[in-house]
Amino acid sequence: MTIKKLAYVLMFLSITSIFAVAIEHTDPQTYVVTSAEHDGPHPPFVSSSRRLLAPPELPDAPDEWIDHSLQWVDYILVNYPPEVQEFPERRLALYRLDEILHIQSAPEKPLVQAFYKMRMERAIQDIERTKVTHGMRIWKLYNDGFVVRTPSVTFAYDIVPGPPTFSRGPNGAVAFGRVPGFSISQEWLHRLVGQCDALFISHQHRDHASKQVVAMFLAEHKPVIAPEGLWSGDPKFSKLTYPERSAELVHEIRIKSGSEVLKVVSHPGHQGKVLNNVNLVTTPEGFTVIETGDQSGQPGDFAWLSQIGHYHHVDVLMVDGWAPGLHRIVRGVNPEIVITGHEDEMAHVVSHREEYGQTYERMFGLHYPYLVMTWGESYLYKMPTATMGVLPDEN
Repeated sequence: MTIKKLAYVLMFLSITSIFAVAIEHTDPQTYVVTSAEHDGPHPPFVSSSRRLLAPPELPDAPDEWIDHSLQWVDYILVNYPPEVQEFPERRLALYRLDEILHIQSAPEKPLVQAFYKMRMERAIQDIERTKVTHGMRIWKLYNDGFVVRTPSVTFAYDIVPGPPTFSRGPNGAVAFGRVPGFSISQEWLHRLVGQCDALFISHQHRDHASKQVVAMFLAEHKPVIAPEGLWSGDPKFSKLTYPERSAELVHEIRIKSGSEVLKVVSHPGHQGKVLNNVNLVTTPEGFTVIETGDQSGQPGDFAWLSQIGHYHHVDVLMVDGWAPGLHRIVRGVNPEIVITGHEDEMAHVVSHREEYGQTYERMFGLHYPYLVMTWGESYLYKMPTATMGVLPDEN
């Protein structure tokens, strides 16, 4: 064999060995994206089976990149607000925000905290100066926090100052708090509460229920509607309103010194074994909105979830983007439009911060108009048009 032929043989063997390594490295294996709390099998380049379709998170990133990225995200979101026909630029911005908020140390980063507070304060200022003359303006705040305003009333769902924390002392006692630097200040919370006529709390978890916020509502003699038994042992919260949990009963909640009435159905939902009120609210104008909290519990709940749309014309459904049975919930409620919530909860471990990208994946194939919104954004819902409501039915 000549030296030239030997060289070709060696080259061939080298190439085939490289391909063999590549083939071995990419040997297909079936992985399943999970939405449950328990992790499943996953490849080593992602942190959990929940994150299989999301870019891997980083332990840290340069401040310059974070700063420039957050400024760009804010610029895009301001110039391309939420619309049913979504601007492509929005999705790019939300994906970049996902990347930042999935840095493991993101909750402690001053740049991220400043971005959050800036957008919350801007939203509160917007609420203060916005007069709704027709339709409903809906602001998305933190996590599952929403503010709904019509020409006659303003009410809120699951308002909290920011992500919660907890720690255990040497004696095992649990101490609760908020991530330092990642909360709306007392002054701004007062301004927000001053704009609202009532507060609805879905369940007891501290990313949905804040004693600080509730105390402000009660001090202003504004009703707080909560699941039965919430903080019932604390006399400071003895004036909470606990409507009977039922899919049939319609409660009248008087607001604005009794001059206006909200009609409320507190559906008997659950998150696991935790009571989770799925509050449907009809305004004096006849608009109906429903917020599901963290509905993800009992299989039997679908008996009434699947019937909501038969008994109520729902304008807006606000639902967790990661909710189990998401498509089934939406079809049962049959709303004119869906607004997702509970993305990027910063109190969660990084693998459990459900990203906007996951929301888009889970909404794919759902034949309803929907909006993916982030901290401080709002949307003006008008009367239903031909572009809203259920699109061609799903199999």
